[in-house]
Amino acid sequence: MSQHLPLVAAQPGIWMAEKLSDLPSAWSVAHYVELTGEVDAPLLARAVVAGLAQADTLRMRFTEDNGEVWQWVDDAQTFELPEIIDLRTNIDPHGTARALMQADLQQDLRVDSGKPLVFHQLIQVADNRWYWYQRYHHLLVDGFSFPAITRQIANIYCALLRGELTPASPFTPFADVVEEYQQYR
Repeated sequence: MSQHLPLVAAQPGIWMAEKLSDLPSAWSVAHYVELTGEVDAPLLARAVVAGLAQADTLRMRFTEDNGEVWQWVDDAQTFELPEIIDLRTNIDPHGTARALMQADLQQDLRVDSGKPLVFHQLIQVADNRWYWYQRYHHLLVDGFSFPAITRQIANIYCALLRGELTPASPFTPFADVVEEYQQYR
């Protein structure tokens, strides 16, 4: 097991708010990216897994011990390929896609629910139109890292399309982030 790290920045507040909240998914953040044009969905799914693996914060696990909350990177965790859903023959593909995303967000997504803290789907709604759905627990991502992860996955996908090597991770190891935060305080 990797080093136990304290919660930092907004994380303690998110942890406490989730514990006090009656809302089962209040601390999940999600969005979808609309993709138009030709998409190689199996290749994009591979890029998603490769990109997620580059951000160690997405493999965080949490535990509470005598009132103290700790997090650590689960080095053994891997990410499954996102499900590819084809709704092109559905009577209302856009509405059905939105309903799928809403249904995902209506689940109990608390950090201790046993549900994945990271979830992606690729939903095809027309021949050249896709929704790339992404959901994370807010303990793992913030307003900066969420789009940064999306950008890196897009960069990996483009590199794979061109037959190039996967771009190096732009992400700082989370233990370094915690250390810097503690020095700053």
